[in-house]
Amino acid sequence: MKTIKVLQITDTHLLADPGGRHKDVDTAATLERVLAVIERDHQNADCLLVTGDLSQDETQGSYHRLDALLSALGMPCYWLAGNHDQPELMAAANPAALQTQLMLGNWQVLLLNSRVDGEPHGYLDDAQLQMLTTGLQQNPDKHTLLALHHHLVPVNSPWMDCSILRNADQLARVLAPHSNVRGIIHGHVHQAREYTFADLPVMATPSTSVQFAPGSEEFQVDSLMPGFRILKLHDDGRLESEVVRVGEP
Repeated sequence: MKTIKVLQITDTHLLADPGGRHKDVDTAATLERVLAVIERDHQNADCLLVTGDLSQDETQGSYHRLDALLSALGMPCYWLAGNHDQPELMAAANPAALQTQLMLGNWQVLLLNSRVDGEPHGYLDDAQLQMLTTGLQQNPDKHTLLALHHHLVPVNSPWMDCSILRNADQLARVLAPHSNVRGIIHGHVHQAREYTFADLPVMATPSTSVQFAPGSEEFQVDSLMPGFRILKLHDDGRLESEVVRVGEP
């Protein structure tokens, strides 16, 4: 069977205003540069995941703008809500983009909503944990990739770690009885990181907009370029991953 190729972008922070900027960055322009590389080099991808903070101004216009940009790729795109997002407006812009389970060959991707209304931190409520349990129990022979927005362990930036996933311990307990999870991806931290959680590889992906400086005590922007992640999901359960940086710092 063919290797499944999944792309991840995250933290696009789009605004409805074409002249709008976030942290002095034209987030639409940086996203367009990332999407141009994807369109040029990765048209063979099976799907693209957008793992939260799609919008900065939380407006309907920002989601329609994102949908228009992604539609030009001609590949399936799926959205997760982040702390800056409004799920109702996301659904109004593209209801087909809001899925909780993707079946891709010998793999399943489970998309977990860690957004908490009105709060920057993450939390997986009972419905999300039950959805995860059901997906793992019903498909024990499927290799599984999990996607969510918030980070699971501290990244040694106190200002950022205030908005961590608050019940990662519950997530670990749900995962413990199951042997078919192969990895976890997330956004939120605006930097590339790889670490282990519950004996599983976890990958944080750079933003398509502004980057955050690793290990900073207070908020600090990094000079690294925007980027995206390529995930290759092999039929035997192996997971390969690579971060691609795009454009100017």
